[in-house]
Amino acid sequence: MARKKPRKKVIKLSEAEVPEFLRIVYDDLAFLRSLDFSAPSRTEVRFSSSVLRRLLHEHMLDAAWTFSNMEGEPRVEAVDLDALLGDVPRRYVHYAYAGGAHTQGAQHAGHVLLVVPRDEVTDGDYAAVTKAVSEKLRPGVRREFTLREFCTSPSVVSGSAAVSRVDVVRYVANKLGGVHWDNRRQAWTSHQGSRHRLLDEQHIVVRGLPGALFEIVSIAEAVVAAPDTGRLMEKIDQEAPEPTPVVEVLQFREGRTGEIRGSNLPSEKSATQSCCPGTAPGRLTDHCLTSDLLLTWVDVVGSASYLFAGGPHC
Repeated sequence: MARKKPRKKVIKLSEAEVPEFLRIVYDDLAFLRSLDFSAPSRTEVRFSSSVLRRLLHEHMLDAAWTFSNMEGEPRVEAVDLDALLGDVPRRYVHYAYAGGAHTQGAQHAGHVLLVVPRDEVTDGDYAAVTKAVSEKLRPGVRREFTLREFCTSPSVVSGSAAVSRVDVVRYVANKLGGVHWDNRRQAWTSHQGSRHRLLDEQHIVVRGLPGALFEIVSIAEAVVAAPDTGRLMEKIDQEAPEPTPVVEVLQFREGRTGEIRGSNLPSEKSATQSCCPGTAPGRLTDHCLTSDLLLTWVDVVGSASYLFAGGPHC
């Protein structure tokens, strides 16, 4: 049965909202790029699932591509589990994982356990059956997917049931602590419940990572390694460049809306009271801005006095 294509979520933004949206996607991709995929920790993998949930399940990566006026659809290269299993009867597939991450030591690009029913073995010739079935497999086969194909492509297969890559992301994010930890499961008879319970079985462990977590590493690595991801990040830097951080400036608004103002923070300013021992009344030092006293001073941007909350950390 052909897999249903999920309805694409349409993200609507005003022109003013687009730059911030693009920077969020850029920051998420930069975070994934910063990870050491050769030796990821379980905590990094869980955090990655929350990022991937935004990018893939919530369609933020696809939307960023559109808002950046990129042509076509982004493409991602990854293990093709359908092609890897080839013509192997799906009833033989006890479980199969796509994988593909390049971790140190243990790794895989397609781990499969096949179980052939005894009554399908002629005259007890197990060697012949094993050879015939093994020749149908194509271990490690990869291909380039469109982003939507990548999300819906199988990450885990058991018999006729498949768990898509985006569903593995949702499982780790929503059930294993990426965003939420939740030990509730629907029944085996439900579509979602059966897949969650299948992943709960943890058929394989790779470098200490249960199979589902290794799939997250593989998905994240594939996304950030894609040339189109690099092109998108370059385009976002052009379309919505990161403002240069000004560490010596305190920025604020007058009221809830209005123009953002900023001022340099010299080591001393006129103040209504002393906050630090040894500081003369009427003088305010930098570190007093983090104090628990209530202070006012005349700021350089105008004649108004502004209140700051804090106490001495001298």
